[in-house]
Amino acid sequence: MVGSVSWPELSWGDGPADADGRHVVVKTRGQAGHTRVSFWSGSMPVLGALVFDGDLALEDYRIFVGDMERLGRWTQRISRTGPQRVIIRVDDPGYASRVDVGLDITADAQVMPLPETGPVLFDVLTSDRDGIHPANQRGLALDGHDAPHRRLAAAIRLLSDRSVIETRQNGYEAGIIGEWLRWLSMDLDRAGAATLGEQLQQLVIAARTTNPADDRSVLPADAARIAESILDAVFQDRE
Repeated sequence: MVGSVSWPELSWGDGPADADGRHVVVKTRGQAGHTRVSFWSGSMPVLGALVFDGDLALEDYRIFVGDMERLGRWTQRISRTGPQRVIIRVDDPGYASRVDVGLDITADAQVMPLPETGPVLFDVLTSDRDGIHPANQRGLALDGHDAPHRRLAAAIRLLSDRSVIETRQNGYEAGIIGEWLRWLSMDLDRAGAATLGEQLQQLVIAARTTNPADDRSVLPADAARIAESILDAVFQDRE
């Protein structure tokens, strides 16, 4: 259940989601496994199926997530209070394991590919008319560990954007990718992730020097090769 902080008096309908103007009850896989709920502001991934797009009356600058058995709940602060547009997408309508909740999505929001050029990881619905900031694009690409090679290759291409060519910024972004890698292995510690981040940074720098384009970006084929090399290092001797 997603919505206002009070518990709803909703019964299950036949569809994958039901709403009462203040809450949306989303059918998930229940106690058969974990369900992940992600909140997005201004931009959200266009993944799975749309199960709700409408106004909810949200109180006290908060949005609430809980289960209908009332075993647990979680609350997050939001930027506005009162009626506002809420978008909910799920991976499997009626048996969802992943729920994406979009806030602050305007009526004139546009769909953009991520990344904006080359092979697309997925589309993004965004209210940003000037395009999504590169840091936010990288965050979207790394929000999950399904399809790790595709996500990592996309993040590498976004890392190579002109705005992050400076060495210090490159090191910072490579470090973020290194931390993301830690979720792929039980044995990868902070020091190991930092080492992989440094290796990735050096591979990206080398790939830039072979690209004749003026923007010194990493070509998709090179990004895929670098991603494969880093993932091989993550799983080496850890399987």
